[in-house]
Amino acid sequence: MNERESLFRRLSAPSGGHGAEAAGPLPEGAPTAAPGDVVARFAETFTAAGGFLLRGPAEAALSDLGEMLRAEGVTSLFFPDDDPVGREVAEALVPFGPFTLTTAAQVRGGSAEVTAGFRTAEAGIAETGTIVETSAGGKTLLPGLLADVHVSIVPISRVVARMEEALSPLASDMPRNISFLSGPSKTADIEQTLTVGAHGPKKAIALLLA
Repeated sequence: MNERESLFRRLSAPSGGHGAEAAGPLPEGAPTAAPGDVVARFAETFTAAGGFLLRGPAEAALSDLGEMLRAEGVTSLFFPDDDPVGREVAEALVPFGPFTLTTAAQVRGGSAEVTAGFRTAEAGIAETGTIVETSAGGKTLLPGLLADVHVSIVPISRVVARMEEALSPLASDMPRNISFLSGPSKTADIEQTLTVGAHGPKKAIALLLA
């Protein structure tokens, strides 16, 4: 099995063979997830916060993701150097653009291109639809701070019910920086008018992996 087939298999597993899912906020009156199903609950709360959720099969998920990024005008993808899963997903996505690969350092230095930043998350919190990313081990948070579109890769095994469960593994060696990401960046500071993408990504996408 080559690396691309391995990636497709991991992307396909969470869906149980169903089609890809890409959803905005849930419509009013939509059914809620069973309390014990933390993954379904995370999907519900993340999309309710304005995020977009994707899961296999891989070909459909990558095609849908490519379409989303093209619609946002994205031309360039980047990921942390020490994030092999982020690298795999970004590299597999290149032909669906076509997109080019760049580095976090180049984006930080100033780039006129519209970018998508990929990063593997430490946790997803079902209660609030929040993705947790930290600087533990020297990891960078730039994909969730500088990119026009942020793609968080969330392993299903890291989806937990509550914030306490997400933070508990970090208690013995708390990282300097922790990002709690609930949908795209937004503010209503100016005349209480909601503005999306004011100080960070204007679209937040969660890609669920087994």
